[in-house]
Amino acid sequence: MSASGFYLGLLQLIVVIGGVGFAAYRLRRRLLPGWTGSPGRLVEVVTGVGIVVVGSQLLGVFGLLRGWSLLLFGLAVALAAWRYLDPDSREGGERREGGQGREGEQGREGRDGAESGRSEPPCPPATAHGWWLALLVTVVVVAQWAAFTSYSLDFGISNFDSVWYHLPFSADMLQTGSTLSFHRTETVFTNWFYPQNSELVHAVGMALGGRDFFSVFLNLGWLALALLAAWCVGRPYGRSHLTLVAAAILLTTHTLVAREPGTAKNDIVAIALILSAIAILINRAADSSGIRGRLGPGWAMAAAGLAIGLAVGTKVTALAPAAMITFAVLYSAYAGTRPRSAAVWFGAGLLGGGFWYLRNLIATGNPIPQIESIGPIGLPGPERLQQGRPDFTVFHYITDSAIWREYFIPGLRDGFGDLWPLLLAVAVIGLALLIWRGPSRLTRALGFAALVAIAAYLVTPLSAAGLEGAPDAFSINLRFLVPALAMALVLIPLLPWFARPRFQVALAALLTVMFFVTGLGDAFWSESARVFGLAFALVFVAAPALAWRYGGRLGELPAGRLPTVALTALVTLAGLAIAWPLANHYLDSRYLDFEPEAGLAEPYRWANETREARIGLAGTTAGFRQYGFFGRDLSNQVTYIGRDAPAGGFDVIRTCPEFRQAVNQAELDYLVTSSFLNFNGEREPIYSPERDWIAADKAISRVVGPGQVEVWEVEGRLDPAACDASLPGAEVTPGLRDD
Repeated sequence: MSASGFYLGLLQLIVVIGGVGFAAYRLRRRLLPGWTGSPGRLVEVVTGVGIVVVGSQLLGVFGLLRGWSLLLFGLAVALAAWRYLDPDSREGGERREGGQGREGEQGREGRDGAESGRSEPPCPPATAHGWWLALLVTVVVVAQWAAFTSYSLDFGISNFDSVWYHLPFSADMLQTGSTLSFHRTETVFTNWFYPQNSELVHAVGMALGGRDFFSVFLNLGWLALALLAAWCVGRPYGRSHLTLVAAAILLTTHTLVAREPGTAKNDIVAIALILSAIAILINRAADSSGIRGRLGPGWAMAAAGLAIGLAVGTKVTALAPAAMITFAVLYSAYAGTRPRSAAVWFGAGLLGGGFWYLRNLIATGNPIPQIESIGPIGLPGPERLQQGRPDFTVFHYITDSAIWREYFIPGLRDGFGDLWPLLLAVAVIGLALLIWRGPSRLTRALGFAALVAIAAYLVTPLSAAGLEGAPDAFSINLRFLVPALAMALVLIPLLPWFARPRFQVALAALLTVMFFVTGLGDAFWSESARVFGLAFALVFVAAPALAWRYGGRLGELPAGRLPTVALTALVTLAGLAIAWPLANHYLDSRYLDFEPEAGLAEPYRWANETREARIGLAGTTAGFRQYGFFGRDLSNQVTYIGRDAPAGGFDVIRTCPEFRQAVNQAELDYLVTSSFLNFNGEREPIYSPERDWIAADKAISRVVGPGQVEVWEVEGRLDPAACDASLPGAEVTPGLRDD
């Protein structure tokens, strides 16, 4: 890619973000004119994300998810907002309507709970020390995430789930322009039925930029949204710094920091959106225009419902927190307005997250095909022939002291740091106190929702995945618990006791200690990329924050005039200047030495230089690490070789003739063969017979290998009738389910 091509893609991305951002701003000004400052920005970001996701889904239905159509879409929504969303028209109409003014609106709010349109979340003055604490913590968090992001810039996005299905889903959307197709990654799991809002956002960046460079930075954007939402949770109570530090404790845990920055993993996406919904609800319920702690059907509730829907449309594990927050919303609704509140809440939620579940329902008869039964009731869905690892839950081992000693306690220490007992105790005890003495009906209900969401983690499938008696995936899958813990920690500072200055200081000290101790294991100052991380945080966080706070004062100094706008322009120009060198470095070094121990380094280097080829994969080692085969410019079409099964299933092929026939039907240019991935010991791959089935055929020749992973050029049609009867067959098919 040339510099001109890169900057053209960047310009397209800026135009779309600018157009959607302008539309979101106009929409918020029209519908929630009193929401200024950080809550207003939060509503605008959620609305903008919703516009991008829903618009892209609709374009994809017609196979039009392309760069040009996204550009036209961004310009169209901006034009529509400029033409039809005059931000002053509603305010003028409200002033003229009956001459009631503010008092009349408050009366109507009290009578029927409907939103008046003059909602203004309270904003008690923040303390100076609180602001500085929040800035320090934010800089440390962003520096830490940026330092880990730099590894993807140096080596390519190598996170397991990212190369397994997150980015392949995005690349498939890019190539097909469709949001209706199912990209089957391998024959062990059925993750093509997962909701894919975050993958869709990556696909938008790929379509506009022409490469996956922007994907490296997307999770930093979601991190920013999570921190903004956490700040907004405490804003109506004057405790923004406390709620932000509380959320930052979890955002710096090894569970997130080691896997989310610079990757396509989406746990941070769900956390950011769930916190956004909570923040919007709390700001709406704290508004003095109604009864404190109660909610009415209106635009603020719709924005919160959209955030929850977007979270559910990102991860299935967001369903439990979403269900509990739904309970809190309906419980806190004004008497007589629950039907309307439910309509607003579920309508906005379905808009943000219903698309993927509807797609699954049409394809399989089940919106969540991974759920095979509810008690004794069987549900439709595909049957899996192979299995990667048993999907035990934490509850399965809840009374097993040996498992706690050997797996759970070490896993909790690895995931949440040495203070993990304090972290869990603060969360659970704090929620119990919030349910008892919360400042409002809504906060008490949200406390109960968070406590139930934490309990739901115990019965979440895969939370203790692994062989019976060896839940090796417990530590990795602690991320399933993080959204519920995040809900808990940001709510605890709202307890009435922390309205007292002395108690606030004590809580701030406790949270700050927990924050720094929790992040010690992955502290940015101990990382080789610490200079990049710190520079990123100073330029894009500290400098803008200080300019915003002190820009007016500096503007009054004769010799020190430095307006905020000028600094913003300077930061923007600096970002544009370094964007191409970073992108060029990334594209040149991407996947040059990817997992040599698994035999993938040479195949990935080969794929990087291959364009517009049809590549088939065989053996789940290649399937689980397939993204690199799409190539540097994402033009290779990658297909896992298997056979269709009922209800949207995808099974392994168990005979040589059938496999050769499937290769012929796929019309491949190249075929990649590999072993069966051993989840219970990745350094001990399991034999998979596909290589032996094709190696002797004259229509195929090896171009990469020999090795654990080999690449073969397909020069003609393979002969199914020429299979050697002595070759291994169905009896050695790896990973067969015991049941």
